[in-house]
Amino acid sequence: MSRTDHVSQVADQLERAILAGEFASGDLLPSERDLSAQLGVSRSVVREALGRLGSLGLVRSVHGSGTRVEAPSDRQVALGYQRLLNRPDFRLEHLAEVRLPLETTIAALAAGKRTTEHLDQLKETQKILGNPRRSLEAQVNADLMFHATLAEATGNPFFQIVLTPIQQLLIESRRRTLGRYGSEIAHQHHAKILAAIESGDAGAAAQAMREHIEANFQHLHQVGDEVSD
Repeated sequence: MSRTDHVSQVADQLERAILAGEFASGDLLPSERDLSAQLGVSRSVVREALGRLGSLGLVRSVHGSGTRVEAPSDRQVALGYQRLLNRPDFRLEHLAEVRLPLETTIAALAAGKRTTEHLDQLKETQKILGNPRRSLEAQVNADLMFHATLAEATGNPFFQIVLTPIQQLLIESRRRTLGRYGSEIAHQHHAKILAAIESGDAGAAAQAMREHIEANFQHLHQVGDEVSD
């Protein structure tokens, strides 16, 4: 077996152990010497395998303190999206278009699975969006939280994993549209979505979300045209 194969094998073994919960977030991994002895490979192989896990955001090594487990996150997904957006043939609008089927499905599922706590969280974001005295940044964050809460309400963690990096990459577009058109339009759209979610009407929730995203997409195009003029 080649050195590269050994590194891959050790990295895979440690990754599986972390994802299986054998090591919790914040736990200190065994030293490179101990891992080397346990796995029957050289310390340099262990070091390179830990480097791979670090690039995935699964561990964090601090000189003199060892290597600690990090909670799995969507960071790598977001970085992948960001790399795609840096391609000359990709535009922010392409990413925005993905929201339409994704978030209409989220809204429909959330209507049937939301809890009282989810409704309370959604209403709190509405208080911020509906208050013209709140800062633009607060309203952008409230907008993000509204959509994130719906994803959580589906009970399917994959929706959160897929949606979160998209939301993060669209923060700047939200600043532009909310800054240009104000928060009242978003507040009205969210109110319609919230009413459908609260009544448990999946079809109405999906339709309200569709109207919201299509309006947002139109505003994004208009703002983009103004910037380019």
